[in-house]
Amino acid sequence: MPPYIRAAVVTLAGSGLRIGELLGLKVADIDFKAGSIRVERQRLQSGKVGPPKTAKSRRTVPAGEVVTDALLGHLAARPSTEWLFTMEEGEPLNYRRWKTEWNCARKALQVAENKAAGREGRKPVLLSHLVTHDLRHFYASAIIAGGASVKQVQIVLGHASAVITLRIYAHLWPGEEDRTRSGRGSGMESCGPGAAGKRCV
Repeated sequence: MPPYIRAAVVTLAGSGLRIGELLGLKVADIDFKAGSIRVERQRLQSGKVGPPKTAKSRRTVPAGEVVTDALLGHLAARPSTEWLFTMEEGEPLNYRRWKTEWNCARKALQVAENKAAGREGRKPVLLSHLVTHDLRHFYASAIIAGGASVKQVQIVLGHASAVITLRIYAHLWPGEEDRTRSGRGSGMESCGPGAAGKRCV
């Protein structure tokens, strides 16, 4: 991605924001001290700014150090007092420009892979057709793997209900068999020498 929006990729992957929410961020929405991003609005594909997708989409999202460092570097290079992400001409970054840059980056990656394969005398790897929303799924899968509950994921992603969260991500949580297996030995120990006083099986 071009330097002026590289931090946007890091932010999307590290916060789970929708692209419209990212495009609607103002500098004041970032709390660098607390490490959080406040979602108050979204930029629509028409370019207009409106409220978030649902009432639950208005939220505060935790942002790790990787995200806040990327945003600090971004603002140091492109100072702004209003919109967080702007185009090189200074106007707020819109959906059309984002999509153009995203698609160009994907094509550039494929070209680079094709050239590398030619140099190395191998068949090029066909890169998967990634879309921006995949960064949201990446974030969700990462926090689920880290132990986040259904409710936590719902709140952070701004889903209207936990049903939506489960419909999309249920397969990522450990199944009942996995939970039973990992908890099978809880409070139980194998009997052996010196096992007196312990609950043995």
